[in-house]
Amino acid sequence: MRGSAGRPQVILGAGCAGLSLAVALVRRGVRSPIVVVDRRTEFGRDRTWCFWDADVPFAELASHRWSAWTVRTRTGAATGRSHRHPYVHLDSRDFYRAALEELAGHRNVELRLGETVLGLHEDPDGLTVRTSAGAIDAERAFDGLAGASPLLRGRPDGEVELAQRFRGQVVRVDRPAFDPNLATLMDFRVEQGGELRFVYVLPFSTTEALVEDTRIGARPSAPGTEALADYLDRHHGVGRFEVEHSEWGRIPMTTFDFPVHRGPRIHAIGLAAGAARPSSGYAFARTVRHTRALARALAEERALPARLAPRRRTALDTIFLRAMAADASAFPEHFRSLVARTSGPAFARFMTDAAGPLDELRVMAALPPRPFVRAAVALPRAPERARPVLRPAP
Repeated sequence: MRGSAGRPQVILGAGCAGLSLAVALVRRGVRSPIVVVDRRTEFGRDRTWCFWDADVPFAELASHRWSAWTVRTRTGAATGRSHRHPYVHLDSRDFYRAALEELAGHRNVELRLGETVLGLHEDPDGLTVRTSAGAIDAERAFDGLAGASPLLRGRPDGEVELAQRFRGQVVRVDRPAFDPNLATLMDFRVEQGGELRFVYVLPFSTTEALVEDTRIGARPSAPGTEALADYLDRHHGVGRFEVEHSEWGRIPMTTFDFPVHRGPRIHAIGLAAGAARPSSGYAFARTVRHTRALARALAEERALPARLAPRRRTALDTIFLRAMAADASAFPEHFRSLVARTSGPAFARFMTDAAGPLDELRVMAALPPRPFVRAAVALPRAPERARPVLRPAP
């Protein structure tokens, strides 16, 4: 892998997963050709990534940090704290800028923008990646196209299928209205409407904040700007504000077991590999840790990692998702209990896939056992069967 000759490693997508893999490869000293293909033609402020800084690559690029966070319900609030593992906000522009600048210094990296991936064909002799600009004879392909991937067309459902939909606005007000030292992860003091609904507030200063209306359900309703305006009026006394930026999205919360290896030469990364954690929707930390592990394995010519998380954590996420699907109305208090009864550092490590078994036991002890035990045993054990494999498009 360190040589300069041979067919390229082709990375499908120049988003978080694709660029983080390319950066990880060159940092590992890989000098063979690396081709990154994406239909985009520019890199802008298209998303925000937030996570706890628990040895997460690229965390140093974060623009804001909070060592305290809270969950609010109609009955009270719980606050967690950790100076060692603060909650951070990473603007996509800063990530793209840093990644592209680093890659520009390596002649073996080719960035092909404005080019759409149409399909892949794998045979015993190699791999062909078909794009709108022609075919690429590749050594391997790494699929970081998420929902746009031809490999995910017709994905079957998991045992539990929920989704998280959100709409956010960066707002600026003309007087102090926010506490810049405290991130509000979930404020459930909004009408639930038969779903799990909360507002997320990241204050950048006393007069500026990212405010998001978030809804979770099997078919969550579309969040609206009216709900955000009502929330700001009711809970922050803000009647008028200026919108500086808007964002929205949909994150799968599914028990579907995404195949990481789709063939001897085709591998998934990012959301296409199931990086969105089923119980929370957080994906950045899991994505960049996976791409770092892939790069290390490739550079050392070892077998590529087959999973993004330990099986025990996958099992915990499945139980959590089952319980949420069974009784979403109980979860505002479950989330508040989780923050109230877990230390800040343990909570941060658990939420960012850096937890050990002791941290996981602390999290389990913070939740009421009955609904989660019921969720663990409610459904019969599925018969043994092969993991689903999504075939590459011809």
